[in-house]
This record gives sequence, structure tokens and C-alpha cells, in this order.
Amino acid sequence: MTDEVSDSDVPSDVTPRAGRAVLVWALLGVLLVAALGAAVDRGLAWREAEGREQARADVVEAAENEVVGLITISARTTGEDLEELIEGATATFRDDLRDQADRLSQEVVENEVEATGEVVSTGVVSLADETATVIVAARGTVDNRSARQPEPRSYRLEVELQKVEGSWLVSALRFVA
Repeated sequence: MTDEVSDSDVPSDVTPRAGRAVLVWALLGVLLVAALGAAVDRGLAWREAEGREQARADVVEAAENEVVGLITISARTTGEDLEELIEGATATFRDDLRDQADRLSQEVVENEVEATGEVVSTGVVSLADETATVIVAARGTVDNRSARQPEPRSYRLEVELQKVEGSWLVSALRFVA
């Protein structure tokens, strides 16, 4: 007795059906790998976009804080006001501010200046890994010894920022028209 099976003994529909099943499973595997790849790609893109948005928010916040610190100053709290401004600055800009702090403080106190301000709008001009430029529009009032009443003021500043040890600090401030 022989254990050999001839082609005539195997039903004709078994071989093609098994081949189709292998093909279907192979296609499903390829589709699964492609879907996983697309999901990973989208996840990474989302994460990168979230990082960019967080960086934008961080530079805007740093720029706004520094501008408000610059335009909000009081003869009663000049020292504290200037220190807050200096804390948000890079080393070079900090040195420039410190060089002018005594003169500015003296003028504010002598003229009994009371200035307040608020940011109206901001726009990020450029943003890279370690540097950014933000335009800030602000408004406020300035009252002093020689004014009859507080005078309204409008400001537009270009704020240069630099990332230093994970924090965005102001490296330059310029009034723009």
C-alpha cells in the first residue's frame, strides 16, 4: 500500500482557496503596516505642531510681559518695576538696562511718573529654535507732575527674544512706527 496521493485524489478547489487566503492575509498585513506607518507619521506631525504652538505662546508671553513692564512704571515702585524688566532680559540687554536704570529711576521719581499700560495685540514675525521676533501693540496712560491729567499713549514695539536655558528672554526692544 502506498501513501502517495495523486492530483486526481485532491479536490480541485482546495489549492486555489488556500492560495487566496494567503494572498488576503498578506494584503491585510501590508495594509496594517501602512496604516500604522501613517498613524505614526500623523502623530509625529501633531506633536511637532503642538511644540510650535507652545513655542509661539511662550515667545508672545515673554514679549508681552517685557513690554508691559516697560510701559507700566510708578515713582512709588520704580526699583521693583525696573528689576522685573531686567529679569526678563538676556545678559547683554540686562547690562544695557542696568546701565540706564539709575538715570531712569531718578527721572521717574523726580517727575512723579505714574504710567500704566496693556497689550492690545501681538504678532510673531519670526520663530526659530533659539530666536524669535514679536511685534507688540500696546496702549496706556502717563501721568506726571507737569500734566493736568493722564495722557493716553500708543506704543508699537519690535521685541527680539532669545532662548536661554529653556526660557525666552528679551535681547532687544525697539519702538517702531
